[in-house]
Amino acid sequence: MRRIPAELHSVELVDARMLSPTVRELVFRTVDGRGFDFLAGQWVKLHLGGGIDRDYSIASAPDASAPDRFALAVTLVEGGPGSERLHTMELGTRIDARGPNGLFVREDAEREAPALYVGTGTGLAPLRAMLQEELRREDGPPQVLLFGSRTEEDILWREELEGWAARHPRFRLELTLSRADTRIWKGRCGWVQHHLHELMPALPGAPHVYVCGLSKMVSEVRRTLKEELRLDRRHVHSERYD
Repeated sequence: MRRIPAELHSVELVDARMLSPTVRELVFRTVDGRGFDFLAGQWVKLHLGGGIDRDYSIASAPDASAPDRFALAVTLVEGGPGSERLHTMELGTRIDARGPNGLFVREDAEREAPALYVGTGTGLAPLRAMLQEELRREDGPPQVLLFGSRTEEDILWREELEGWAARHPRFRLELTLSRADTRIWKGRCGWVQHHLHELMPALPGAPHVYVCGLSKMVSEVRRTLKEELRLDRRHVHSERYD
């Protein structure tokens, strides 16, 4: 797999929308005459001014038709100067970004094995990028996304994810809510780690698992996979947000 050195770019906010009541998607493009070369799963450091630097996973896959663009998903944190600035940032605003960074990527050899992606909240961002890239090819091994949110309105990119499930027979979407209104929600409930014992045996062979979210969830998922489901540690790949 090729390694891409991190570089400093000048980028402009060209699109933005709310994905949930607290998460904003932002799309940037480079304005320095260079494309933004990265691998699905990597992250970028934003220099927001005033000494405020923030790291965010890239939420989109590399796209040959738009090599200068990348998307992020930012949760609004009350009193957080970085997230507040990004949630109020207007289209056309220019900032500096350094990237790509990170090793949470899929190696070429992993692509021929089934995969389970486990994420919560904006931990879905790098997993979305990986799946965007993977599902560009029609044939391949089974792919399962287990995504946990608090409530239905917190499900990020829901229309896109459900569209993938409808169009790609090898992709399976599993949503679970930790604060579900069970009078309305008839899907999975509880934390993502509670569903691993059911989902893992359904994948053939020795799948690779990609996990992203807060440390407590990541640690519990890794422990369950290794100690209870006996998955080789070399098949477990993770990124922590805190």
